[in-house]
Formats: sequence, C-alpha cells, structure tokens
Amino acid sequence: MHNGFRDGSQVIVNGSGKNNGKYYDNQLAIVLERDPYFLDYHVRFEDGKDDWLSPRYLQKPILEGKEIKENEI
Repeated sequence: MHNGFRDGSQVIVNGSGKNNGKYYDNQLAIVLERDPYFLDYHVRFEDGKDDWLSPRYLQKPILEGKEIKENEI
C-alpha cells in the first residue's frame, strides 16, 4: 500500500485524534511513524503532544505555493 506521508514530514491536521478524541483544526504536526496494520499515522504537534490520526485528516502543507521548511515548525 502507498504511504502518503514520509516519516519526519510536516502535515496539517484537520480532524479528531484517536488517543482522547480531541479535534484538531489546522494544526501543524510532524509525522513520527505509520502503523502498518491499522494504517494510521503517529504525529507530534508543536506543543510536544503526540496523537494517532487517520490519513483522511492529514494534508500536505502549502504556504504561498511553496512547502514549509523543516525549521519553521
């Protein structure tokens, strides 16, 4: 199966997490890993919290036609 987001890549989260059901609205995060069985992504947010999310809640960030650099998060 195709992996839509690489480990260490930045994503924008718009949806609810699986740890405690918290809803994230346009939050920047970094992909830590992908679960090969459930096909979910483990991400870390700017405040240091981690959560598991379905890939349908993730999208690649685009800022004025360019991707966000690694050090901007």
